[in-house]
Amino acid sequence: MNIIDCINSRRSGRDYTAEEISNEKIKELLTLGTKAPTGSYGQPWGFVVIQNKEEIQNLSEATKKYILENFDQYPYLQQYQAWLTNSTYSVFNHASCLIIIYGDTNSHWYIYDCSLAAGNIMLAAHSMNIGTCWIGFAEHTFNTAEFKKKYNVPEHYELVCPMSVGYMKTSLSAPKRKDPVIFNSQDS
Repeated sequence: MNIIDCINSRRSGRDYTAEEISNEKIKELLTLGTKAPTGSYGQPWGFVVIQNKEEIQNLSEATKKYILENFDQYPYLQQYQAWLTNSTYSVFNHASCLIIIYGDTNSHWYIYDCSLAAGNIMLAAHSMNIGTCWIGFAEHTFNTAEFKKKYNVPEHYELVCPMSVGYMKTSLSAPKRKDPVIFNSQDS
């Protein structure tokens, strides 16, 4: 798949098969992620990879519990209350793998650099018929001191992108987007 087709057809995947992704394929995705541009050549990314379905399910339940217990702090999540209270809903889409990207806060550009790495991973995965989805619900869960300690994430690293990863059950149609907003357009 050429890069233009990849960009034009990639969508967030939320319906994965039970097939596991090999360690070699995960390593390849991470390596391609680290080919992203980086400010001052800082390369401030670090990764946690979780491939244990029971652990992923436990993290989903902990995330739902935390959000619901603190719902008033997250007005932008109010629209998802039915999902979060559904016992069968998985925050991580029942994925067989999570890739969690952290950035070294010693770099001024860590958010940008790690977001670019996430984009590379998502496009590379799509080109391999692997689906990905940035999981905003997990912002709190993966940035706690307890989680970071368990997975050896240094204190000066902050969560940038929690991502579910899995082989897609079905192909998705190309995304539809609004035309770009160009603020200084002469054609207005």
